[in-house]
Amino acid sequence: MVRTLDLDKLFDKYIEGYVYANVGKVKPEEIEDKIPVLYKEFGDAKLKELDGKTPNSYYREYSAKELLDCLKAHIKNGVPVSDFLCEAITEANGAGEEIAKELEGDALKEGEEYTAYLMNMFSSAAEKFPVELFINLATGEYPESVGELAAEFLCERAEEVKEIALAAFGSAKGKGEERLTEVLSNVRGDDRVLEILISEFKKHTENLPLYSSYLAKYGDERALPALYEAIKQDQIKYSDFEEVRFAIEALGGEYDEPRDFTFDPTYKKICGIKRKPLHERR
Repeated sequence: MVRTLDLDKLFDKYIEGYVYANVGKVKPEEIEDKIPVLYKEFGDAKLKELDGKTPNSYYREYSAKELLDCLKAHIKNGVPVSDFLCEAITEANGAGEEIAKELEGDALKEGEEYTAYLMNMFSSAAEKFPVELFINLATGEYPESVGELAAEFLCERAEEVKEIALAAFGSAKGKGEERLTEVLSNVRGDDRVLEILISEFKKHTENLPLYSSYLAKYGDERALPALYEAIKQDQIKYSDFEEVRFAIEALGGEYDEPRDFTFDPTYKKICGIKRKPLHERR
């Protein structure tokens, strides 16, 4: 069984030794600047607390399963998780398969923090990015933090995951649908995507800033008619108006028709305009 070790504390001890050995030779600010170098040196230092092994080598003799159990123990006991442990997990034989089993199994029973670690490590451990798994995490009944993190990874690989995201879009609901819309806004040059983005913008009039930002990010001027239609509405809020106008300008359009927002609470707060009492308006 892999021991649960606080390598952060051992690194602090390593720095203390360096400071003691260099009293009067190195200024405090120089030590701070040298932290990355010292951390690298620490990784190759043989430590008695690690049975004479280095932080870089200590975890390498264990399997991915054993290291994942060690990760669980760190989180359960509130012990800081070191980069050395995470790197050893991702580089262990069969790491991708073991992490996938955890994510597809009972990872969430161990908590959101453990799940987040798995997702971050999986993106570099797996030979091929598991699109379907992350689509499921982004659209399924999972905690908000898990869904948002899954969406971040999918956004980074938007072109790669496009077809599967499009296929999943029709059955996605609520936050899942919103996250897939964000993912697709990172795609370029696909009329199917543009159609979805415009449709979602028109459907979600309660959140014009978010969905206009997706159109702005996608960057196709053919979305301008939908944006112009929205910005001309008499009841549009000032905050929504500004975001939609930004999207219009981002797509090469312009809107400079005068509008009166003096009765809009947000506008009054920003501009310091207070509505006059009734007797002063007569």
